[in-house]
Amino acid sequence: MAEELGSAAVSGIASKVVELLFDPIREEISYVCKYQSNVKELKNVGERVEQAVKHADRQGDDIFSDVQEWLTKFDEWTKRVGNAVVEDEGEDEANKKRCTFKDLCSKMMTRYRLSKEAAKAAREGNIILQRQNVGHRPDPETMERFSVRGYVHFPSRNPVFQKMMESLRDSNVNMIGLYGMGGVGKTTLVKVVARQVVKEDLFDVVVDAEVTHTPDWKEICGRIADQLGLEIVRPDSLVEKANQLRQALKKKKRVLVILDDIWTQINLDDIGIPFWDGEKQSVDNQGRWTLLLASRDQHVLRINMSNPRIFSISTLADGEAKSLFEKIVGDSAKESDCRAIGVEIVGKCGGLPIAVSTIANALKGQSTHVWKDAINWLRKSNPRKIKGMDADLSSIELSYKVLEPEAQFLFQLCGLLNDGSRLPIDDLIRYVFALDNLFTGIDTLEVARNRVYTLMDHLKGPCLLLNGDTEDHVKMHQIIHALAVLIASDKLLFNIQNVADVKEEVEKAARKNPTAISIPFRDISELPDSLQCTRLKLFLLFTEDSSLQIPNQFFDGMTELLVLHLTGIHFPSLPLSLGSLINLRTLSFDCCHLEDVARVGDLAKLEILSFRNSHIEQLPEQIGNLTRLKLLDLSNCSKLKVIKPEVISRLSRLNELYMGNSFTRKVEGQSNASVVELKQLSSLTILDMHIPDAQLLLEDLISLDLERYRIFIGDVWNWSGKYECSRTLKLKLDNSIYLGYGIKKLLKTTEDLYLDNLNGIQNIVQELDNGEGFPRLKHLHVQNDPKILCIANSEGPVIFPLLQSLFLCNLILLEKVCGSQVQLTEDNRSFTNLRIINIEQCHRLKHLFPSFMAEKLLQLEELEVTDCKILRMIVGEETDNHDHENGSMRVVNFNHLHSLALRRLPQLTSSGFYLETPTTGGSEEITAEDDPQNLLAFFNKKLFGCAGCFSRAEEVGNGLN
Repeated sequence: MAEELGSAAVSGIASKVVELLFDPIREEISYVCKYQSNVKELKNVGERVEQAVKHADRQGDDIFSDVQEWLTKFDEWTKRVGNAVVEDEGEDEANKKRCTFKDLCSKMMTRYRLSKEAAKAAREGNIILQRQNVGHRPDPETMERFSVRGYVHFPSRNPVFQKMMESLRDSNVNMIGLYGMGGVGKTTLVKVVARQVVKEDLFDVVVDAEVTHTPDWKEICGRIADQLGLEIVRPDSLVEKANQLRQALKKKKRVLVILDDIWTQINLDDIGIPFWDGEKQSVDNQGRWTLLLASRDQHVLRINMSNPRIFSISTLADGEAKSLFEKIVGDSAKESDCRAIGVEIVGKCGGLPIAVSTIANALKGQSTHVWKDAINWLRKSNPRKIKGMDADLSSIELSYKVLEPEAQFLFQLCGLLNDGSRLPIDDLIRYVFALDNLFTGIDTLEVARNRVYTLMDHLKGPCLLLNGDTEDHVKMHQIIHALAVLIASDKLLFNIQNVADVKEEVEKAARKNPTAISIPFRDISELPDSLQCTRLKLFLLFTEDSSLQIPNQFFDGMTELLVLHLTGIHFPSLPLSLGSLINLRTLSFDCCHLEDVARVGDLAKLEILSFRNSHIEQLPEQIGNLTRLKLLDLSNCSKLKVIKPEVISRLSRLNELYMGNSFTRKVEGQSNASVVELKQLSSLTILDMHIPDAQLLLEDLISLDLERYRIFIGDVWNWSGKYECSRTLKLKLDNSIYLGYGIKKLLKTTEDLYLDNLNGIQNIVQELDNGEGFPRLKHLHVQNDPKILCIANSEGPVIFPLLQSLFLCNLILLEKVCGSQVQLTEDNRSFTNLRIINIEQCHRLKHLFPSFMAEKLLQLEELEVTDCKILRMIVGEETDNHDHENGSMRVVNFNHLHSLALRRLPQLTSSGFYLETPTTGGSEEITAEDDPQNLLAFFNKKLFGCAGCFSRAEEVGNGLN
């Protein structure tokens, strides 16, 4: 009996186990069988949800965000089902007959997946249909508060709008900032965002206030209180208002506070908003508090916010600005007489919405004469004369008025240069240095440089100044530059705009006794005989007409002139009146053709002299008389053949000497300056120089304490190119005998180092470094050397702690990048900042870097290896050929790698790592050529579409061998 009971019990348990095991399997199998019914059910549910949403829309309701998300997923699912059906039905009978078991399994898996998704989505849709409503009626007062009349959607605004909404949906984000120049559309975007927030019901309360540059805190506090329906008992007391507002806000669980048009730091607690230090206040109800600030100045946002998410809004794209203009002016834009004018007007507006809309409204329905008048004023950088623009410019001008006086003056100087599209920073520094009476404490060029960069930051904050296309330039928006021209003219600093008679306009400006005159690239063929401007401090003349002549008496009467900058002029000889400029401190000849410049030597007070980009063959000995000179610029004077001996060495106060791409040819039979003269310049801190012949170097020659330099030694270097670092050294010595103490001293501070054919050097670190490990080096390029065996292979301190890029090319004997003697311990920072590695034509290299070095390359982003004949592995040593088969290799993660290129590596059998699950998104690229082991196919499978998490190196070897 007992046996029977036991047997039954066992049988029952077994039956239950079988049931537990097979029921889930049965359920999964049923998805294939119920494919048609599940799909049909979901389509029915989808139709009912769509009908409910349409009905809610007609009632004026805002649809709940989860309902919208469900409909989006339903649409995506419908497309996938449709594609699957089309593929299935499009298959011809012949293909169906040839259908393999593998093809059948693939179709079954597709049906299983779609059926399971349909069943799950149908359940979620039915839950939505069981609700009373799929949307909610928005608060009409709130929606009206955030309405934007005449709002036009611009696609270029989508990215910043989406990012702001993502941040507002994120419960961990409590501070968001938006900045952009005046008139770019910040307030409009903030209102659009606020409307979407209300629609999605992300917050219980959304309150807003405009702060302005002259905030009335009691009024702001009262506005927020009104939006909460709060009655303040003591309206004249800000403290009481703030206390009552604070208590009212604390009763709300989800609060969004929007403060627009911020100009300065705000004490939020003083106006009743319970935030401090940018952190979310812990309140009794554990609510979510979020603050959205909008300002012209990104610096203002940063001082008001801790750990913020800050976004910028830029001008409209060209097509958007054109569409906005045409939408406002209507049919007028299509008329042949106006079409070309309209295109130019839109271009002059530079995509600034407030300018485009104001001018378009002023021209709407107007005659061609009005259009021509408008473009005429824009060409003259005086848009104030266009109807409505004066108010707009006054609004933008507020950003200028709140600046400190020195920043205002730098803004005016920018208005004197060209059209604002390309403002040279070096020129601004040289002007400021010479005009030191307008600045406090400017006694050296370095002080002037630091001050200019600081003031530029002040201008960039409110977008009055923008980053240029290159690091040595900044730029201004067209409308902002026009404003700078107008403000400067009010201060008697004149930028002579496009006029019919430039000569007459210059004479007109001179009669006002100005402090500055600029003629930037205007169509000018003649100048007045002289300008009697006794207060003139700065004169700029930029022309592209080399036939323009400056009269001999032109500078008479300019005795107070401090800055003279001439560009693009042919001088057979310098004007006689140049000698009357007894107070001149800065003289610049740019892109000029100069034959005799001896007269410059009479300008005893000169401190800055530039012949940049000019055609000049000889620097006369009279230049040596300029004993006050602190800066001499001979950059790109490629025709310069003669510098008289002792001219340079007599300039004992010289701080900065620029001779890049200049004076590179030795002229036989003429006495010329020697490099040794540099030793006499004890005050020199900045040097640009190309010495084509290394034999000209003497032991201990370059032993100056230089703060910045670009020094090229050897005949292989091209001076053109982009330089990211302030200390660049390029060496081709042919023989290591020229590596004196001075060169090795420079190597300690070099940031960007190029080495070519250092005949005799075998180990870069060991033989060039003096035991310090290149502490400041960021970029290393080594090329064309027949003897280098290793970059680093010696015991010692941290090596290359700041190195970001490594380029090795045509090193025919290179065997290792980093040898085994280098001790890279866990706390050693060697190679930890390396981001780019590029190796080419290193035919003795078998392994790119060993595993212990690879573990340091956690920041690696780009790896390119080309034409290395015997390279076998990217990561690994000789012993790794067997280790990876036994699964004993170390785990290496390259989480930031997004570009991998392997070309012409015939012996490559294993990468030494493999790629698995992606960890981050990004733009990825992988290339492999001539790969006999199908490395490209392997990497495409593992890397393409991910950021590249490299790990478990042995699996790559197994997959390739």
